[in-house]
Amino acid sequence: MRILRELQKGSVNITGLSRALDVSTQEVSRHVSRFLERDVVTRDGSGAYGLTPYGDLVLSQIQGLSFTSEHRDYFKDHVLSDLPSNFLCRIGELRGGTLVDDVMLVFHNVERIIVEAEEYIWRLTDRYNMMSLPRLEEATDRGVQFRLLQTKGFEYPPNWPGVGEVMREARVSGTMKVKISDSANIFIAMSEKEVAVVAFPSANGRFDYLGFTSRDERVHGWCAEVYKYYWDRAVFQEGFAE
Repeated sequence: MRILRELQKGSVNITGLSRALDVSTQEVSRHVSRFLERDVVTRDGSGAYGLTPYGDLVLSQIQGLSFTSEHRDYFKDHVLSDLPSNFLCRIGELRGGTLVDDVMLVFHNVERIIVEAEEYIWRLTDRYNMMSLPRLEEATDRGVQFRLLQTKGFEYPPNWPGVGEVMREARVSGTMKVKISDSANIFIAMSEKEVAVVAFPSANGRFDYLGFTSRDERVHGWCAEVYKYYWDRAVFQEGFAE
């Protein structure tokens, strides 16, 4: 995959590939010879190699494997088996995301997108973040649409006071909508501008908050589709309606 990704940038000879990948010329030559036999790459008169149209298609189809391979340390401890197969097959669309392994930075990103949102805020989570409630009130007060998708085991903070007057008004007006999902188990926080985080459950099945952030359009599109999938199959919380 590293060889193919390098060739996707442009034609290069064996020595150039060896230098770019920090792999011996013998090793590179062995792999490239196999690619030649399978019509994945082609060689020009100067000895430089490039992808064939077939090779370019193959590379695009294995982008999911490339993404998961790049983040193997994350995915060896996180489970995606409950994700619908049509999204799992397109996991490579998250390649434009950056892995965030600091939970405080994740929550900072969530607060920031709430502050910057102009159209909507969507969250899929297993609990409220008390720190973000004042920002959410400010957002709904200025007309930002807020959707909260709660997991089945949603937990309220100790001594939960309930939402403030602004949020109650947002609920009445329809600016704030809350649904409950029996099947969603990933963490998503996003606005119309970016994905603050998309995180997958840990290997023991527990909710996790470490994941990927991005302004990339493909990442945003993938997360939006996943969110809508679970939202459309969820039920409104008591007191909320269309």
